Amino acid sequence: MASLLPSKRLLLLLFVIALLVLSGDAATKKKKVKKSKAKKVKAVTPAPSAGGMSLTFYNNKCSSFAKTVSDEVAAAMKKDPTIAAGLLRMHFHDCWVRGCDASVLLSGPNSERQAGPNLSLRGFQVIDTIKSKLERSCRGVVSCADILTQATRDAVVKAGGPSWDVPLGRKDGRVSSAAEVQLPAPSESTNSLISKFNAKQLSVSDLVALSGAHSFGFGNCGFFQSRITSRDPTLNSTYAQELQRKCQTSASVANDPITQNTLDNQYYKNLQQRKGLFTSDEGLFFHPQTKPLVDTFASNPVAFAQQFRASMAKLITLPPFQSNTGGIRTVCSIAK
Repeated sequence: MASLLPSKRLLLLLFVIALLVLSGDAATKKKKVKKSKAKKVKAVTPAPSAGGMSLTFYNNKCSSFAKTVSDEVAAAMKKDPTIAAGLLRMHFHDCWVRGCDASVLLSGPNSERQAGPNLSLRGFQVIDTIKSKLERSCRGVVSCADILTQATRDAVVKAGGPSWDVPLGRKDGRVSSAAEVQLPAPSESTNSLISKFNAKQLSVSDLVALSGAHSFGFGNCGFFQSRITSRDPTLNSTYAQELQRKCQTSASVANDPITQNTLDNQYYKNLQQRKGLFTSDEGLFFHPQTKPLVDTFASNPVAFAQQFRASMAKLITLPPFQSNTGGIRTVCSIAK
């Protein structure tokens, strides 16, 4: 080919330079777009949990928390397998009144601990032992409320029940009043129980599932004696005679005589046979809103475990979920 003329060479050179400039602009724009997109992705972060609570709250603040609680619960249950039911009952009584703030642990002449329904609570020593050990390793960090909540979950699991997530970071309450203890009673009708649970934003399913806590533990004879003497038609007559004999030599009997130290669905099978200990128990089998759930849980242990897990997750977040006026007690029975 013939050589290009100088003017044509100049035009070709300018054309090449223009192409290089355009390519550079395009690359710069792509980089800007990528940076913009990166900024947008970075800005989308998970919202923090309510009240600053989280499942990993103590991971950096007190790494021994989970193991200490688990080990002490296991040791307590080895000495006394019934303590698991005691912890669950105490935890429920605590959460029902002021949320799960450990106000039930406070001692005093007019505290929750002195209210009638709470005089028979058990498990205080377990919580005190855990607190004492954690104060030595993580002084002033772990709340009594978190200890009670975590210990209850661990105890239920070790007793054969389901597990549930426990958000941590609770504060300990400063107020505890016996006058505020208005718990569901063993003699209450199902309609009354439904109303009380609804007032706490708990459903009929929550009522029936949480009543399954009576699958283990003990019941005071005084709370069901009237069912025996009045020949309550909802109480199995043979079982009534058995209860009467036991109550002549003991102040309490097992809630579930078949699997008394295991949290399982045997409780609902007992209700189907009219062997519920309290009026509040057996009534669940005769009420149109609760009977279908009793039948389902009796025949399907997985369904019971799933609902119990979900209901406990709701119970531990009853308001106030986090108290801004609370603190971390050094001793769980003293409000300071």
